[in-house]
Formats: sequence, structure tokens, C-alpha cells
Amino acid sequence: MTLFQFLLIAAVIVAATLAVRFLPGERSLALKRIFAILFVIAAVVAILFPGALTSVANFFGIGRGTDLLLYLFIVAMLIFATATVRAKARSDARVSELARAVALMEARIIEGQDDPQSPSTEETPAP
Repeated sequence: MTLFQFLLIAAVIVAATLAVRFLPGERSLALKRIFAILFVIAAVVAILFPGALTSVANFFGIGRGTDLLLYLFIVAMLIFATATVRAKARSDARVSELARAVALMEARIIEGQDDPQSPSTEETPAP
């Protein structure tokens, strides 16, 4: 094993660990951990045995292992972009819902102050 292979394997393990540990409470945390472990295993095998990646690429009718990596990267980025857009849409919907709730609460507070039957904060002059 070369020094570069060792450093690359360490970087893959650290990146996968950070990605799994610091993503806040997702429902699919177990699934993320499984995919992270599979990614680390695949990356280590590809780093240690680069010829194996070419063999896998040839099996799928792709000329080189680097081309296979490029295609997989494109697919991964499309999945990431789609997930990011969906997460932003969910976040925007939550913000809109909260803004509506705040607006309704403010309207109720203002209505309560304008209501003549509600207790007033102004002092009435003494007779």
C-alpha cells in the first residue's frame, strides 16, 4: 500500500464518519449508516485494487474505471441535487406555515386590544 492510498482511505473513512455523525436527526439514519459503510468498503477496494474497478467497468460495457467513476459521480450529484431541492421545499413550507401562524397570533392580539369589552391598559380619569 502506498502512502497516497493510505491517506485516501483515511480521508474516505473520516468523510463518511463526519457525514453520518453530524447530520441532524433524520428518520433514515440507519439507512445512511449502511450506505456510508458500503461506500467506505467500495472506496477502499477501488483504492487498493484499481484494476478491479476497470473490470467492473468492462462488465458494464464501459471502457475504463475512471469513466465508471465519472458516471457514478454524475448520478450521485443528481440524487444529491434532487434531495436538496426537496429539503428546501419542505423547509420553505415550514417557514410559510410558521409565518401564517405568527400573523394569525398577531391579528388576534391586535383584535383583543381593539375590543371594547377587553380590559384596557389605559387608565381612566378619576371622577
